[in-house]
Amino acid sequence: MMNTQNSPAMIRLCKRMKLLTRVLQAALAVGLVYASWTTLFRPDGLAAWLADALDLNVAVTITPATGLAFIALAAIMAGLVLAGLQTVWQLFDRLQRERPFSYEAAALMRRAGLIALTGAIAGMVLRPVATLLATLANPPGARAISIGLGSDQLMLLLLAGFLFVMGHVMVLATSINEDYERFV
Repeated sequence: MMNTQNSPAMIRLCKRMKLLTRVLQAALAVGLVYASWTTLFRPDGLAAWLADALDLNVAVTITPATGLAFIALAAIMAGLVLAGLQTVWQLFDRLQRERPFSYEAAALMRRAGLIALTGAIAGMVLRPVATLLATLANPPGARAISIGLGSDQLMLLLLAGFLFVMGHVMVLATSINEDYERFV
């Protein structure tokens, strides 16, 4: 039989990983609130940070409309990360309480991989969109768009794809195993 019960070490590790996941979710929520507050009440601080983070040689102009667009962009990315973290929390919870080779755990791993893959692709699009938004209010000739792809983004895409494929393989394997157990 392929499925075995979890060891005490695995249960402890899952508990710690669940706690870490919750801490990351809370930190992300606090970060989103702080970023939104900064965008609304200190647009000059956001402009300075964006100029540095995006490595822009042109002025960054934050209008109320672009500020709201940045908040929406941050909320979308944070929502994606929070969904991924929640899926990972559910995976660790399932691994802590049930057999490690279950269909449900495999499906959660595949879902986490799909969310990570979506996040990796969104991260590639984020920089050009942020650059465009940061310079949209500038006069013509002073606007910029930055399109680039780094090795860190490609590695994240590769690892996210690997997680998705491994989750899918585990879903198929657990389905075959469950069919086998019903047959025998």
